[in-house]
Amino acid sequence: AEYASTENRVIWALKKIQGGTEQCLRVRMTSATQCTEQTKKEVGPVSLNFEVPMYNVSSLQVKYLRIAESHKSYNPYRWVRYVTTSSSYVCRM
Repeated sequence: AEYASTENRVIWALKKIQGGTEQCLRVRMTSATQCTEQTKKEVGPVSLNFEVPMYNVSSLQVKYLRIAESHKSYNPYRWVRYVTTSSSYVCRM
């Protein structure tokens, strides 16, 4: 993981995760001054964004797909890309 100080965020990118395993990231924030309620408000809630390609949480599968309007310039691909993304995941401190 690396800290991007210009954007005030920690970026943790995992290239590959073995199935059935758990990954954990612990981040410790330290301040040069004493921590007050105002300092906690400046830090604010921690928001998480993630994307897991080729994984479908709901187990929904697309077996057949019919294109209603066919155009000669449109050439559909014969595969489906499953992606799991976060929409709004916030941890209050």
